[in-house]
Amino acid sequence: MYVWQQAEGQRHARAAVHLGSLDAGATFAALCGSEPTVGEHDIHSPGKPWLDPTCPPCDAAFRRALGIPDARPDVASRPAGLSKARG
Repeated sequence: MYVWQQAEGQRHARAAVHLGSLDAGATFAALCGSEPTVGEHDIHSPGKPWLDPTCPPCDAAFRRALGIPDARPDVASRPAGLSKARG
């Protein structure tokens, strides 16, 4: 099982060794191969939303591990925050 963890400005996927968010200062092995450190700003609390972009390599590894098809190319290739206008 995998969970998503905020760290270093992105949402990274990690093994669910520890359920819930890790404490500030903790490092973890992300599916992308990096070992990010959780900062104070990565800790979720009521009234303090965190919606950093998903780490693309973690997303790809997560999808492969769970047998989920890749994201649609027209969505995955766009910069974060941009959406395709519907007409």
